[in-house]
Amino acid sequence: MPKKGAKGGKDAKGKGKAKEEPPDVSVQMKRVRQEMAKVCAELSVPPEAELDKMFNAKFNETLLAQSQNFVFQVDRPDSTTLGVKVFTAALKELCPQFVPTKTLCFWRSQLGEEGVAAVCEHLLSKKKSEKEPPYGGIVNLELFDCRLGPSVCRFLSQSLHNNVPLKTLLLDHNDIGDQGLTLLAEGLRHNKELQLLSMQYCRIGPAGGVLIGDEVVRHSLVKRLHLRGNRIMAPGLTAIARNLGKSTTLVELDVADNSIMGERPCVHALCESLRSNQSLEHLDLDANIMGEEAAVLFQETLEMCPHVKVFRMSGTGIRDTALYKEVLKDGKGKKKGKKGKKKK
Repeated sequence: MPKKGAKGGKDAKGKGKAKEEPPDVSVQMKRVRQEMAKVCAELSVPPEAELDKMFNAKFNETLLAQSQNFVFQVDRPDSTTLGVKVFTAALKELCPQFVPTKTLCFWRSQLGEEGVAAVCEHLLSKKKSEKEPPYGGIVNLELFDCRLGPSVCRFLSQSLHNNVPLKTLLLDHNDIGDQGLTLLAEGLRHNKELQLLSMQYCRIGPAGGVLIGDEVVRHSLVKRLHLRGNRIMAPGLTAIARNLGKSTTLVELDVADNSIMGERPCVHALCESLRSNQSLEHLDLDANIMGEEAAVLFQETLEMCPHVKVFRMSGTGIRDTALYKEVLKDGKGKKKGKKGKKKK
């Protein structure tokens, strides 16, 4: 929050508040240094790596900012496989009592398969007995463009299957593919906690799209599903559409740029599901070639779907510009609501 000026007024006391002092984190940092030294010794981290110094500074910065977020970017020593093992092992003992943490982000980092396994083992595992402290793991995990392959999904799937309270999982720009999605689907099928799943540009094909429809859309409680930049094509979207009518939780669906060509059975299935579904508010079909026939069907369908507040599609293949504008009224595919009464 921006600091307000110390001006006089009814609620002002004295001449204004002094500059806010940073929080005292000495007790937490003492425990952080102890835990970091212990973990580095257990994992035989060479002193010249100076991982303890890097992570001590990282913990101190986060505690002072009171952000509860850790972000690791690019290929630095603290975001390699060894660095991730050290950090997650230490954070497991420190969170939530000494270092409350909600979000963990790795952006363009080479944490590798072992690094993801360490994240899941230390920060995405439920307590084994009632004697253990409450779940202290993270609730938002972002693994953006970390050059991860399909095999990492077996660790993530196990955590999801155990129903840990992870709310956000972002895997954008990783080579997950249909193979990885097959591994992930089993965990997602049984998970009732995840609310946002983002797998944009993950090389998911039609078979993966079918899995998403049959397992994620139908069985999970995911509210926001981002699949932009894959190639689920018509078979994938058709499977999603057929299960969308059974979903009561999905609010946002992004399938833009998925090589969907406006095939008639696919469009009909999607329109039918939009009429039976009551939860979906945001549908993005942009950068697909849906065509004029699809535009007519969407125009008719959206008039019957007041719950759909945002609708996007490409105008490619639609020669009737008036029709395209009608489908995308106000950029939402529907009118903005009831017109107000005219003033007399």
